[in-house]
Amino acid sequence: MGWSEIFVLLLVTCGPTRAALVYMSLTKSADASLKRAIAFRTVTVSTVICIVFALIGAAILAGLKVSTEALLIAGGIILLLFALNMILGEDKDQGADGPPPAPSLDVATFPLAVPLMASPQGLVAIVAIDATLQAGTGDGAIFLVLILAVMAINLGFLLAADKIFAKIPPEILKIVLRIVGLLLCSLAVQLMIFGFDGLGLIPDPEVELNG
Repeated sequence: MGWSEIFVLLLVTCGPTRAALVYMSLTKSADASLKRAIAFRTVTVSTVICIVFALIGAAILAGLKVSTEALLIAGGIILLLFALNMILGEDKDQGADGPPPAPSLDVATFPLAVPLMASPQGLVAIVAIDATLQAGTGDGAIFLVLILAVMAINLGFLLAADKIFAKIPPEILKIVLRIVGLLLCSLAVQLMIFGFDGLGLIPDPEVELNG
């Protein structure tokens, strides 16, 4: 998996869209300073969580005696289910059953940072990607830079959420989410292919099956 694919995977699973939608709902009655504070805390908490998972991903695998291939396959399945939900699932408006709670900094940690921005599927993807990186090659540093880049995008998106959603009709946003979900399906399948290939379950294309 190339760096561009990894960046897209991180952007989709740990990106700003879903968190921003809930952020808009929970901060409707908040003033500008509180909105900025919530945005910064959301991204800070998410960044710390994602970086911790990136740094100790290999240790988690070693401690649980889980093979890289098993994690790639499991991560691919989880990502596939997540992507299918993006494509086929029905979106529910947050706070549709009643008025939204009074805005406070507490919403930055839950639900905005976890589980919306530092999402379960995103953390699985981070650990799976970390397990495939070669030690001592600088790949780990590049991976951390990509995580920070995604989080920078998230912060910019949250800070500009009012202007962005004012110009984008909800129907267009839903279409974009479904297109992204389709792309994520292919990335999820590719993760599983890497896992099956590592286990030797995919036959060599140069060998005839009936040979």
